[in-house]
Amino acid sequence: MYKLYLEKNTTSKELLNKVLKENNIQDEIIYNAYGKPYLKNKALYFNISHSGIYTALAISNKEVGIDIEKITIKEKVIDKICNPEEKMLIKTADDFTKMWVIKESYVKYLGIGLAYGLQNVDTLSINNFILETIDDYYLAIYGDDLK
Repeated sequence: MYKLYLEKNTTSKELLNKVLKENNIQDEIIYNAYGKPYLKNKALYFNISHSGIYTALAISNKEVGIDIEKITIKEKVIDKICNPEEKMLIKTADDFTKMWVIKESYVKYLGIGLAYGLQNVDTLSINNFILETIDDYYLAIYGDDLK
């Protein structure tokens, strides 16, 4: 089970501190080798993303990854993040942004972030995610137990 927090015009640190306080969690934040933050005692798992005016935070009792991006197409990075099959599917900014947030939420879930190489993530085979539209943004949450 997960819970999503979404706020406008707030920093990641402010939102995380607010959520930890609301849940009465006083725990040290530590980081893995790739920079993914964790609570030392793993009372819960969380992941944060921000884009434009939005900051999104997902908390769960299991690993979770989240990404939010303004709907846009970045022609210069398509070759860096997409495999050949995915490239053929990109027709619009919507297509590109959906692929981007799914990939990024997945590698953040794994705890390795962009070091994994987004072109190594095949969005056609990923299925443990939720995709939402918020204004002109896409938000993806990836995890083992999202429902």
